[in-house]
Amino acid sequence: MNAFKTIIFIFLGVLLLTECGEKKGEKKTKVAGNNPPVINELAILPLNPTVKSEISLRIISSDKDNDPITYQVHWFVNRTKIGEGMSFRYEGIKKGDKIYAEVTPYDGKAWGKPKRSEEIVIANTRPRILSTTIIPGSLYVTTPQVVVNATVQDPDRDSINLIVHWLVKNKLIPDTSNTLKLKEFSLKKNDVITGTAFAYDGESLSEPFPFELVIANAPPTFRTKTDSIKCRPDSIYYPLPIFDPDQDPLTFELLSAPEGIKIDKEKGIIYGGVKDTSSFEVEVRATDSDGAYLEARFTITSPSTK
Repeated sequence: MNAFKTIIFIFLGVLLLTECGEKKGEKKTKVAGNNPPVINELAILPLNPTVKSEISLRIISSDKDNDPITYQVHWFVNRTKIGEGMSFRYEGIKKGDKIYAEVTPYDGKAWGKPKRSEEIVIANTRPRILSTTIIPGSLYVTTPQVVVNATVQDPDRDSINLIVHWLVKNKLIPDTSNTLKLKEFSLKKNDVITGTAFAYDGESLSEPFPFELVIANAPPTFRTKTDSIKCRPDSIYYPLPIFDPDQDPLTFELLSAPEGIKIDKEKGIIYGGVKDTSSFEVEVRATDSDGAYLEARFTITSPSTK
């Protein structure tokens, strides 16, 4: 009888030691009559994620008992745990960060062995040109150069270099600068310049951003700028120093002048005379064939007036 009691006590002791030896909250990997699930393949998607990507997992697993499988997923960025779940977005992610996931399968009865994915690296995001700005806004045959600037979107905040391919008079210009000097091309009114802009972040080029520039009609302008003319008021003959950069014909008119002063409408010559005065003003307008004009005011002063 004493021997039987001793055997019972030994059995109860072993049972208590077994239960006490299992830590509280520890995942059970073995259940009698059950086979734990197994992860066969594990991959992070997309294969080349960027800072804008939603990152997820492709998991292939199996369970010999055909039990439904769920997963516990831990995400790591640069070996620091940053989240859980089948997919994630991380606002602090940067180009070059390294990511992997650790996945543990569960069949409702026991946990399988955890499996770690291969490590992937956050790739460069291709920059994108949103718009271009042309300086100056209007181009004439007298414009010395044109500069193209661009508004660029780059989630990686890389330093951007703007590259422009120019086509002038159907000739591709080898210069890829965003500045084009116009004087050397002998441009005329209505000539077209086409360009294609690219943003380069040191690794990738943006999609091409095409634009078109047209040489506009230039208004008349001065050969020499003057506002005071030394001339005998009673005997005036003065060709106006005004010309048209596009070589368009000009029409001249007097806007204001004393009586006795006239203008040659085709040649732009002020002539006539005014008596009993040593100084007076005339205002003229020169208009080209496209309607662009220049207005100017001159003071006629006698050569003897100081």
